[in-house]
Amino acid sequence: MNEKDKRRAPRNKHDSVIEIFNVEGKVAATGRLVDFSTAGASFTVGDPVVMPEKFRARLRFLDKGVIEVEARVVRTIREKNATHYGIKFDSLKTVHPTGERKDPWQ
Repeated sequence: MNEKDKRRAPRNKHDSVIEIFNVEGKVAATGRLVDFSTAGASFTVGDPVVMPEKFRARLRFLDKGVIEVEARVVRTIREKNATHYGIKFDSLKTVHPTGERKDPWQ
């Protein structure tokens, strides 16, 4: 990390899917994951999404399984064709749909 980067953990670039859930537990929005770390992530969506203060999300990795997180938005940047969100994790849990145990941070 450089001197201006104040992140608590190094980010890994990733082009994957993030699903945002509403309070009823249904998928309210999907986005493209840009990067992630053990502390947070960033993603983009085509149309702006009204994000609650705290929310649940699922990050899907083809080679690492699925990670469920509770998070909150710490940054929103609106661009011409997309909105970029930065989120901080309050908790995370690795889900292994096939029963395999893999470390998603390697």
